[in-house]
Amino acid sequence: METNRADVLIIGGGPVGLYGLYLTGLHHLNTIMIERLPQLGGQLEHLYPEKPIYDVGGFPQISGHDLISRLLEQANQYPHQVYTQTTALGLRRQGTLWEIETNHDTFAAKSVIITAGIGEFLPRRFNNPAIDRFEGQGLYYTVRHLEDFRNHNVLIVGGGDSAADWAMAVAPLAEKVWMIHRRDQFQCHVDSLSKLSQLPNVTLLTHHELLSVQGQGRIESAQIRHNQSQTITHLEVDRIIVAIGLIPGTGIFRDWGLELSGNEITVNSAMHTNLAGVFAAGDIVSYPGKVKLISAGFGEAATAVESARRYLSTH
Repeated sequence: METNRADVLIIGGGPVGLYGLYLTGLHHLNTIMIERLPQLGGQLEHLYPEKPIYDVGGFPQISGHDLISRLLEQANQYPHQVYTQTTALGLRRQGTLWEIETNHDTFAAKSVIITAGIGEFLPRRFNNPAIDRFEGQGLYYTVRHLEDFRNHNVLIVGGGDSAADWAMAVAPLAEKVWMIHRRDQFQCHVDSLSKLSQLPNVTLLTHHELLSVQGQGRIESAQIRHNQSQTITHLEVDRIIVAIGLIPGTGIFRDWGLELSGNEITVNSAMHTNLAGVFAAGDIVSYPGKVKLISAGFGEAATAVESARRYLSTH
């Protein structure tokens, strides 16, 4: 295998990684980025290109695709090497360098920054054939085109920020929107909930779960159940968005000798892991007070790059 060397190797080409790529360029650090997907952008580009984002500084609202485009434009001001469809498989110390084995080449770097999000992200599914069989027939675990919902009745399952963002995005297009959550209150931002509650075609229901989906070749209706009273309600919907989270795939990092807290890499305030010269930022990291926002991840990327720069100056 060919060995490629750099000052910094960034694992993961999502928004946090791309901002880190810009910052290493700003410091004129020789940088390699590897990304397992065919294109850069992480979850935003792969799963949610049209998803509206509300928590990035300077943008009252921006789509996932447009944010990635801006980040690429920013990072591409400086020279760097990017390898897509390249999956990190192993990390080992070789003298003063870290060697990163991938499905293609072996890379070597003086320092490593891990911005892998939640790893191999997969939408959390119902795993109920009676429901999942409608995927591609009106059931969406990932949404790429908002126009799919124009003039339709839409059920959104989930109570977090992703579900609320989708509800706000499809409400101007859809005839009616129901958003249901199995708990007693929604977990999304207060502002999102306030705005949704004021939309005349949006109905918010807590303590409700999706029970079944009906239709021949496409969704025609759904049954939801109140999990306290067990009352069943029949909804005439023809589109369903399931936003009940993503399954993290970060177990590989435990094999690398990294200290993990659950599925996340433990870092200190300098974004330093327990391995010398290895840093991390974004959704992959855990520390007291961690906030899972893209904007917070940008700050962590800045800290990680500065920490890597200082490490390089002394090693």
